[in-house]
Amino acid sequence: MKEETIGSSGFHPQLLVIPSQQQQCQYNSAAAVLLLGVLGTCAQTEMKRVVGDNATLPCHHQFWVGDDPTLDIEWLLLKPTNRQRVVITFFAGRVFDPNEVERSRVAFAGEYLKGDASLVISDLSLIDSGEYSCKVKTGAQYHWSTISLIVLVKPSKPRCWMEGKLLEGGDVKMSCKSADGSDPLHYKWERVMDKGKYGGKLPSMALVDLKNPEIVTLKNLTKESTGVYKCTASNDVGEDSCTVEVKLHCEWKP
Repeated sequence: MKEETIGSSGFHPQLLVIPSQQQQCQYNSAAAVLLLGVLGTCAQTEMKRVVGDNATLPCHHQFWVGDDPTLDIEWLLLKPTNRQRVVITFFAGRVFDPNEVERSRVAFAGEYLKGDASLVISDLSLIDSGEYSCKVKTGAQYHWSTISLIVLVKPSKPRCWMEGKLLEGGDVKMSCKSADGSDPLHYKWERVMDKGKYGGKLPSMALVDLKNPEIVTLKNLTKESTGVYKCTASNDVGEDSCTVEVKLHCEWKP
């Protein structure tokens, strides 16, 4: 995708003083500041979405196309390399998307000429994560807003397994692991109660590995230890689970 800088679609950086990322959030989201004849606003937020989903990044302005046909809109993506690239622009009465490959994935979400310049990105991938900036200009007035998009992967269905001897008085270690999913991944074991209900407390002799909560050891097995146990793997965008069944085996003695 072609790298661009601010001003590539008709913006004039000499008129616009853009604060740093840390300074931008110091503005009150409802306030407007007048600086060198330039009207600007800041409303920085964060959005988390799942790979494959769609995301609508909000951007609203009060500049209407009427007597003044000089409305320019520009969405920029700031990547971790601190290089800015143009995502989509409206300039000189036309919409431009500099990347033909992504043209079907990005578009203005609303009536951008009437105040809704929000950006929609479909079929999200991990490379879409980053800081997005919306800049709207008409005459000497500017509006800008930023939003951080974080694209995450749901936990894959975890695998549950047991190690140890399922004998009365013995110990068994239950483990659970998702092969995929964005960090941080959280694991929780619980007992399945009667009629398939979850949320039961673990037996008193159950030891949870605090450093690795996906591992639980059932000590000194008894009949009260038997049953179905469920492990849930979760992160900010989803969860999935697996189960194991603990059954006591009779030790054969010759």
